[in-house]
Amino acid sequence: MAGSFEDVRELGDSELRALLDRGRPEERVWAIWALALRSGGADVGELAARAEPDAGVRRNLAIVLAGHGHLELLVALAHKDPAPEVHGAAMALIARLAMDGKLPPTLVEERAATDAPEVRTAALGTIFALAPGWLADIAERMLDDRDPDVRYEAFEALVRAGRIDVALLWLEEIPEPEARLTLMRWSARGRTRTCADHLSRASRRLRRMLVESVRVAAWEDLAPAVADDPALIRALARRNAHAFDQIPLPLLIRATLREPSDAWIIMVRDRLQGLDAPSEVSHLLHDYRELCARRLAELTTQMSSLRKVGNDAARAELEALDDERSALESALESAARLLVH
Repeated sequence: MAGSFEDVRELGDSELRALLDRGRPEERVWAIWALALRSGGADVGELAARAEPDAGVRRNLAIVLAGHGHLELLVALAHKDPAPEVHGAAMALIARLAMDGKLPPTLVEERAATDAPEVRTAALGTIFALAPGWLADIAERMLDDRDPDVRYEAFEALVRAGRIDVALLWLEEIPEPEARLTLMRWSARGRTRTCADHLSRASRRLRRMLVESVRVAAWEDLAPAVADDPALIRALARRNAHAFDQIPLPLLIRATLREPSDAWIIMVRDRLQGLDAPSEVSHLLHDYRELCARRLAELTTQMSSLRKVGNDAARAELEALDDERSALESALESAARLLVH
């Protein structure tokens, strides 16, 4: 019993042919490779004509056919083999050969339009940055495929091919459940930062879905998509308890100025108190101080109105607002201290 390809290649021709008839599937694969290499490809046509019952062996046969230039047999295998996985392997090889000009692109276009989802997916898997335009055009058409896995693979193929605008337009327009699933798959395997870079100019809706869909919501990965958008920062904070500590202080100040809230003003104050010099935020301190002063003025007016009411509920609210006023005064002082540096 052969244990490796090295064992098989030492056998004689008659032993190899016997192995083709009686060997295990992996032994039959090794025998096909050995005979093809030994004959310089002359025996490949005969090997292809065999009635091979195992789809995995036939899939390897497709590689042998492509490698030895038996392209007609490869195309026949792609057309006639009953197993979708063999179709897919043969189609991927045909697509690569068509990219090299060794087969007509129409072979890929025809099979991609009519064959099983596995075949369409295999063709899409050959598309990368240098793929010819005709192959990327196939991917665009497959964005409307009836099979959701094919649609996703078409989306990824277009991203790889550099047709980002087309891919993102499709992502913006599809139903939300499919968009979320697409973002989950796209951002998997350490690609969150790449996704965030591509989505940096997408709609807030799509960027929020990315924040909500990734497995680990880390600021360093999602920063291009979140930026200084307060709504997206809040979405990130719901997924990541340390988000406000991870966000750079200048960006947090800009977000606070865009949509002021006392809680964020206080978070900024706490970060400012740890600074010795304001160099990284000096251009934002004046606006932040003005925000603190404006909120204090609004709070003073609110407290004055409550004092006139004088009931228990008003007094309880006044007590809470007094604590808030103290915090805002502290924030104003922190900004003023840094402005004099």
